[in-house]
Amino acid sequence: MLIKRPDFLKPGDTIGIAATARWIEQAHVDRAIELFHRYGWNVKLADNVFEHHFQLAGNAERRRSCFQKMLDDSELSAIIVGRGGYGTVEILDSLDWGNWLNKPSWICGYSDVTALLCECYSHGVSSIHSTMPVSFHDATEIALEQLCQALSGSLDHVEWKTSMHGSANIVAPLVGGNLSVLYSLLGSSSYPKGPAILFLEDVDEMVYHIHRMTTGLLRAGALEHIKAIVLGGFSKMRDNTIACGFPSDNPWGQTSLEAIVDITRRLNIPVIDGLPAGHLSDNRAFYHGQMVRLEVEKGRAQLTWGV
Repeated sequence: MLIKRPDFLKPGDTIGIAATARWIEQAHVDRAIELFHRYGWNVKLADNVFEHHFQLAGNAERRRSCFQKMLDDSELSAIIVGRGGYGTVEILDSLDWGNWLNKPSWICGYSDVTALLCECYSHGVSSIHSTMPVSFHDATEIALEQLCQALSGSLDHVEWKTSMHGSANIVAPLVGGNLSVLYSLLGSSSYPKGPAILFLEDVDEMVYHIHRMTTGLLRAGALEHIKAIVLGGFSKMRDNTIACGFPSDNPWGQTSLEAIVDITRRLNIPVIDGLPAGHLSDNRAFYHGQMVRLEVEKGRAQLTWGV
């Protein structure tokens, strides 16, 4: 698939802040404005970012129409979703991407925004997996810096330490995101297809849920063309133990990493852990859908774009 890359941002360009799932607060917006103004970028808010409809920033139609307005806004060079949670997948099938495809803007976020990133990929357009305004207060400086580098086109690589033994040198598109959201996309047109390096992360799940969802991907054939799996943060994982609030100790017997490695062993592909991305303060940005070179050697891993 030929992937189209949106234009990189220049001073004077405008970033939209959307709410496709949960609402955000003024403090989240203020931090985003402060960050983006440092790079000379303007900010425009979706009409519903502060609205409350139980957990969400409006009902499905309200969130759809407000996000559609941003997709159709030719003045926006990027759209970052303010907050995840759950709800984005509910509006995917009712969005019209026609105008946006003529001049695509960068779509940015993580967690629940995985649904949007994968939808962009299904339309042949790259996006950015990154921290979001709700997390800016807790984000490391490098996470914020790399988000802005990705938007401006100066992000060329991400490197980290890994516990993987051995070496790898693989070139393929980098796709994926939150495992729970990917699992919810199975069987739909939004699920990323074809040869790729698959990125996975998750938060606040039982270890056996990780095993179940990864097994689901395997049985559905969703891992058939995957060249490697890169793991980000698996944060706040719980098990059936007293320490996690259960009445007795009856653990699954594997960590999340061990469960994924065990399930994917039959595929004979490398599984590289440790990428600082996901539900972490150090949530590094990366280009979703673009061709990347993954190199692993002596406990060091690196993703390089522009290959």
